[in-house]
Amino acid sequence: MNEKSTCVRGLKCLFNTWIPHIITGILLIYITFSGVLYIRQLNTTTVHGENEISNEQHFNTQISQDTRPHIVLGILSGEKKILFRDTQRNTWIKTMLRLHKVLPFKITYKFLLDEPSSESIKENNLHKDIVYLNVSHHGRAVKFGEKMYVWWKYIHKVYPDALMGARIDDDAFVCVPQMFHRLNTLKADNLYYGWRHGKSRQINRDNRVDEMFLVLGKDLISLISKRTYCGQKKCKNKDDLIDIDFGDTSLAEWLSVYSDKINFKADNDRIVQCGANSHAIYKKFLKPGFCDKQLVFHKSTCKMMQQLHSWNNHGG
Repeated sequence: MNEKSTCVRGLKCLFNTWIPHIITGILLIYITFSGVLYIRQLNTTTVHGENEISNEQHFNTQISQDTRPHIVLGILSGEKKILFRDTQRNTWIKTMLRLHKVLPFKITYKFLLDEPSSESIKENNLHKDIVYLNVSHHGRAVKFGEKMYVWWKYIHKVYPDALMGARIDDDAFVCVPQMFHRLNTLKADNLYYGWRHGKSRQINRDNRVDEMFLVLGKDLISLISKRTYCGQKKCKNKDDLIDIDFGDTSLAEWLSVYSDKINFKADNDRIVQCGANSHAIYKKFLKPGFCDKQLVFHKSTCKMMQQLHSWNNHGG
């Protein structure tokens, strides 16, 4: 065999011997780097996900760290009074929600209905702002003390952080932001505030805050919530809560034993309460600039609320 044949056979041998090893090495390198790249991609996704969670947690933390006092508003309404509820939603409640970041309070509002109905359930599915009190008595001025009691217990249980709670009628127009700035100057955990009947310092059914717009501090809400409601005008246990049909007179009787602990404040000169002389009151107060001096207009029609809202320049 000549030298040339030996060389060819040697190259062939070398090729047959090393090429498989080279190919195997390339495959190993490819697999290794592919794995590394895949792991890096996984890590990148995980880090991105962690950042997203972290940002969400940061956002939630920012909300939870809102140090403004919390007030919970309950607007008593009747099942058939959806027009009044919608008018409030489209007037002062709309302003309240629009200004929620700059008002001095965190605010929660709910419409209070006696019990659910098919129509109100549809309404609540749309607005998510109805609480059903599920009270045992219905009708005008029938056991309104029960409604008052159930609402304070609801706030005490569901919103234990709330500094104050309120009970409002669905025909009351509230000047926003004026009312919340006023409450900010009065805020207290023992506040009893609104339009007052009587002039005596002693709280009783003749000296009380009217229930059409009534604000109560958390300490007083807690005291009432921890007592038992008997529902009668006289209870066997003297510490139980009587009901004299109207919510404000019932509440006044409940609070009468705590008079020395209560910060009793009223704004009769700034809260308009219409009664027998409604026409004269309408003529005096229903005019542009109402919210420059006043805070609440009670016994509003839907048309009046819309007019007051336009005069208030959307809370400007």
